[in-house]
Amino acid sequence: MTKQQKKTIEREFYNYTKNRQQAAEYVASNAFAHFGVDYSSERVKSSSGNYAEQKVIRAIDAADRMWRWCLVFEKTIERFRWEQKDKVMRMKYIERKKALEIYTTIGIERRTYFYWLEEIRTIAFMWALDLKLF
Repeated sequence: MTKQQKKTIEREFYNYTKNRQQAAEYVASNAFAHFGVDYSSERVKSSSGNYAEQKVIRAIDAADRMWRWCLVFEKTIERFRWEQKDKVMRMKYIERKKALEIYTTIGIERRTYFYWLEEIRTIAFMWALDLKLF
C-alpha cells in the first residue's frame, strides 16, 4: 500500500458520514425517479458532444464510488467488531477525536494505537481492492 493510497483511505473514512448521506439520497432519488418506469429497454448512448449526458454519468459514477467507500468503512468496522479497534474507528473517523484522547479513553498505549490504525488501513485497503476502488 502506497502513501497516496493510505491518504485516500483516511480521507474517505473521514468523509464517511457525508458520503453515506449523499449516497442514500442518490439511491432514494434514483428509486423514486424510476418508480414504475422500465428504462432497461433503452440504452444511453455516449457521445463526445453531449455535456449534460456526461455530467449525469459522472454524477452516477461519483455516487457509486461514495457508496463503495461507505461499504469499505462498514465492512472494516464489522471486521473489528467486539475488539477495541471498532471504537478507535468510531472515535477517530466519526467523532473526529484526537489521537491522545482516543488512546487514553480506550486505555491503550500510543504505539498500540498507531499499530491498530495501520491494521485498520490494511484491512480497508484489501476491501477497497476487492471493490475495485484502486
